[in-house]
Amino acid sequence: MIFGNIGNISRLQIISPLSLIRNSSTYLGKLAPNVGAVDGYKRLGRGQASGKGKTAGRGQKGQKARGKVPRWFEGGQTPFFKRFPIIGFKRPHKKIYNELNLERIQEFWNNGRIPLKSGELLTMKVMKECGLVTGSIKDGVKVLGNGKDEYTVPLNIESSKASAGAVKSIEGIGNSFTAKYYTKLGLRAHIYPETFLLKKGYIPLEARPTHRRDIQYYSSEEKRGYLLQNPDLLLKHRYADGPRVVKKVKAISNIERSLKDASQKTYDNSSSIVKLSDL
Repeated sequence: MIFGNIGNISRLQIISPLSLIRNSSTYLGKLAPNVGAVDGYKRLGRGQASGKGKTAGRGQKGQKARGKVPRWFEGGQTPFFKRFPIIGFKRPHKKIYNELNLERIQEFWNNGRIPLKSGELLTMKVMKECGLVTGSIKDGVKVLGNGKDEYTVPLNIESSKASAGAVKSIEGIGNSFTAKYYTKLGLRAHIYPETFLLKKGYIPLEARPTHRRDIQYYSSEEKRGYLLQNPDLLLKHRYADGPRVVKKVKAISNIERSLKDASQKTYDNSSSIVKLSDL
């Protein structure tokens, strides 16, 4: 209902709902997309008069007329990715480490975001808790040396690995670095011990390295392996009689062996007279 004034007379104007629907329907019938916003579809195979009949724009026979062709298909010849030999290999059990630079540790220390005091140990658990390492830690953390010239954080660091420049920078200011081995289960128990305590009531024991490559790395003084700090963990059991030394012997072929025997062979030079009767 609409109240209006015509002159000095006030009247009640009653507008029926049908008139509202009629007026709105005129506008709905004119709704259309903007020009060029929608392209019409050309129907194919609907007679020759349409211009797209019979072969429907695909031409006479051929692979493209009968179906689709993959983008990488080269007509049957040897494809590009098969023309070259396979060089090298990818190790199936290669470990993926989260990279952490010294400049990030320095930035967190300057802003007071590392909940440690001078001289304490910065482990991977603390790195995860304070945000130094984000995301999931799959196989461990490797410390890299970006920002090593300005590094002055007075903390000892323990992680899976570290570059030579990072180790030199950490030890250059009087701190220490330790490379420690963790399995996937041991790493989860190290970072989230409360999960194992709530579910199982205990924390799994730390596993020792079993692969020769890992044993050599974590027992190397150059890499700052943790096995050197406590030889009772593995080294004394593995090398009870001292480290095993394997001598490499050069393989000798049959020809070289026969030549060596011929050069060492001696003959008797004493001459003797043989009679015809003895023959």
